Amino acid sequence: MLERRSGVRKRGRETVGLRVGIVMVAVTVCALAALPAGGQVNNSKHDFSGKSAGDSETGVCTVCHTPHGGIQSQMAWNHTLSQNTHFWTEGATDDGTPLPTIDPAWGGASKLCLSCHDGSVAIGDIAWFNQQEWTGGNAVDPNDHNGDNVQIGNASGNLTGNHPFAHPYPWAGLASTYNGVTSSAGAVLSGWKTDPTLDGIRLFNQNGDTVSAGTMSGATGIECSSCHDPHEGPDVQDKFFLRGSTDADDNNYICRKCHQSMADYQRQDSLHPHGR
Repeated sequence: MLERRSGVRKRGRETVGLRVGIVMVAVTVCALAALPAGGQVNNSKHDFSGKSAGDSETGVCTVCHTPHGGIQSQMAWNHTLSQNTHFWTEGATDDGTPLPTIDPAWGGASKLCLSCHDGSVAIGDIAWFNQQEWTGGNAVDPNDHNGDNVQIGNASGNLTGNHPFAHPYPWAGLASTYNGVTSSAGAVLSGWKTDPTLDGIRLFNQNGDTVSAGTMSGATGIECSSCHDPHEGPDVQDKFFLRGSTDADDNNYICRKCHQSMADYQRQDSLHPHGR
C-alpha cells in the first residue's frame, strides 16, 4: 500500500511538472510573439540572393556580409568599398555649417552604403563567397548602380544635390564636431530637434577615429542609416527603407523628425533628399 501511494504521489508530481512545463512554453511563445519583428531583408530591395557563383548561389546576406574572408572585420563587411573621395560642391548648408568631405578612410557607416550607391562599384563585387574571391572582373554580378534610380551621386564621388551625411548634428542643442566639420551657431539655434532618436532616428558619435552608434555631447553626427534602415527593420515606415513617412501630412514625416520649424523641413522637402 505504501508503494502504491508513493507511485501515486510520483505520478502526481510528474503531472504537475508537465503542466508547469506547458505553461512555461506557452508563456515563452507569447513573450516571443510580443517582441518587435527583426530585419526583413528577405524579398526586399537588398535581397541579392540567388546569384550564380560557381557551383553555388549567393545567399541573402552574402553581398554585404560574410563570416570569413571579407573586406574588413567590422560588420563582417564583404562588399568592395568605393575608393572615391565623396564631396559636395556647395560650400555650406543654409545655416552655415560647412558641407563635409568623405574620405575613403572615414569610419562611418555611410561609406558602406556608398560602396553600392555611388555607382562606381559593381553590385556583385565582393571579397569572398563559396571559397572564392569575387572581385573586379570576376564579380558575381557585374552591374552597378551607375545611372539608375538608387545612385545618389556620380561615379566620381560628387554628392551635390543630396542631403548631407557624415555630417554633424547639433544633438541636445549643442554644436557638434563630426568628420572634421563643426555645426554652426545658426544650425544650433535654428529649428533642430534636440534629440531625434526619440522619434526613431539613428545618430552616431565620433571618438577619435572610431565612429559608433549613439550620441555623445559635442561629437554627434548623421549617416545614411540615420534615416534609412538597410535591413528594413521594425522602424521602417515607408519606401527607401525610411525610418519615417514621405507624406508631409503624416505625424511620422521623415523631415520633421529632425527639423523643428516649418521653414526647415519644407525647405528640405523642396530639395529631394536624393537629388531626384
